[in-house]
Amino acid sequence: MSPRMWFTLVLRYFGVSEIIAGMNSFVTAYNVHLGYFNGSATAGAFVNHGVEGVAIGAVLLLGAAQISALLVKALPVKPGAPEGADPQNV
Repeated sequence: MSPRMWFTLVLRYFGVSEIIAGMNSFVTAYNVHLGYFNGSATAGAFVNHGVEGVAIGAVLLLGAAQISALLVKALPVKPGAPEGADPQNV
């Protein structure tokens, strides 16, 4: 795997983990709404964090290939490689 492909994989991993963390915030907001949580934060604060986490996760998950193309330079094509053999297949 090329460095760009590894970077894309890591971005997608962070995207999935951010979506999971956002879902956890929604569960906490529901627990606050039911009265199971006696903290000083309101349910709206947890909903805000949940929406934010899911949005960031979706951008990382769906835009990983474009982000890595912007940040990681492409490998040079080897001489004698067949036409259309792109080493950056992300």
